[in-house]
Amino acid sequence: MLVNFRVKNFKSFKNNTEFSMEATKLKNLKESNTFKINNISLLKSAVIYGANASGKSNLLDAMNKMKTILISSHSMQEMQTYIHEPFLLNTEFEKESTLYEIELIINDELYRYGFEIDEKSIILEEWLYRKKLVTRAKETKLFTRIQEKITIGTNFKEGKKLETKTRVDALFLSIVAQFNGDISLNILDWFYLDFKILSSLKSDEFKFSSFDTIKDNNYKKDIVKLLKSADVGIYDLDTKKISVEEFLEIHANNKELNGEFLKNFIEEASGEKIDNDDAQKIQTSHMKYDKNNEFKEFKYFDLSFESDGTQRLLALSAPLILVLKKGGVLVIDELDNSMHTDLVKAIIKLFNSKESNPNNAQLIFTTHDTNLLNQELFRRDQIWFTEKDIYGVSKLYSLVEYGKGKARDDLVLEKNYLEGKFGAKPHISSLAFEVK
Repeated sequence: MLVNFRVKNFKSFKNNTEFSMEATKLKNLKESNTFKINNISLLKSAVIYGANASGKSNLLDAMNKMKTILISSHSMQEMQTYIHEPFLLNTEFEKESTLYEIELIINDELYRYGFEIDEKSIILEEWLYRKKLVTRAKETKLFTRIQEKITIGTNFKEGKKLETKTRVDALFLSIVAQFNGDISLNILDWFYLDFKILSSLKSDEFKFSSFDTIKDNNYKKDIVKLLKSADVGIYDLDTKKISVEEFLEIHANNKELNGEFLKNFIEEASGEKIDNDDAQKIQTSHMKYDKNNEFKEFKYFDLSFESDGTQRLLALSAPLILVLKKGGVLVIDELDNSMHTDLVKAIIKLFNSKESNPNNAQLIFTTHDTNLLNQELFRRDQIWFTEKDIYGVSKLYSLVEYGKGKARDDLVLEKNYLEGKFGAKPHISSLAFEVK
């Protein structure tokens, strides 16, 4: 489970910024929207609002960048190079390092892990602490690192004698995991398996996952059930073998993409090689009626026949179902993209329900849909805002901070947000345009 995430000097986030999934002492929706692990209470979902270019997607990108660096560092390749993405609108920060830190719970223990990386992909600092989730427990150091000097704590025996095997551009945690250190492997597995981040700009990355999942009949049943309950008119799904050429043509949204490049991209995203035996396309079936409106037969359509919203729901279906079944954290940029408010509400309610979310999976997403600003759906500590100042610096804050915590449980959130009382809105008087 995710507890907290911090970042500094990444894209528009110049200053130290913290996002938290810890529940406050609010009493509303406590039974449905929160859960406890020993002595800590966490949120099942969180939403982030803000104007365009205010930093919503940048926060999610920061999470993804930390994950990417850690997983890439786990490879045995020499000298990793990561694109440095600091805050560029200030001369003091454009050459400075970026800091990432995360707090997560694995096996009822709280881990705080982080690192600082510079523009040359050199790891300047790295640290890992652990805390038992019991009353009065103290945080203990597992290891700390300042450049090449690594100090091992007494409870991190798996890291001993590996200090000299760590390159300046490699994370010590990933090196220990390569040597099968239990704690390190558990953390790395959490990032790889339980921390899914979906970008709206790169939907193909999870589209192929959903298409591949449909091959499993057990998951296919769940996906079809989800689609039926969403009232999109689909009765069933099927796969049809096609040629590699036709497969590439279906997925070639960008006509300028080279066929071989596209093939490599799809293989990387799906984790499978594409050949004439397994290239497939998805077909949807709808009920077809006669002139008396009596069912006659099923009509099959290519996926491209379906609306953008239906295609997006299908693309999201596997990540949603997998995380609800197995637990973990699902982060989605622009969840509401092409989908109706009621459908988005239904997805949120899946996470806020003990019946459909028995493993306490967490959903974090960005949106512009103000219809979701409702205290019957979210607690105030589940609602976050991003706002950019005149210097281009993004600020992240929770609604629970509004009015120094004096916001009422009966406050009409959407109305107050649209009136600008919470900030995080664009300042638009009128769009300037002139025809000459």
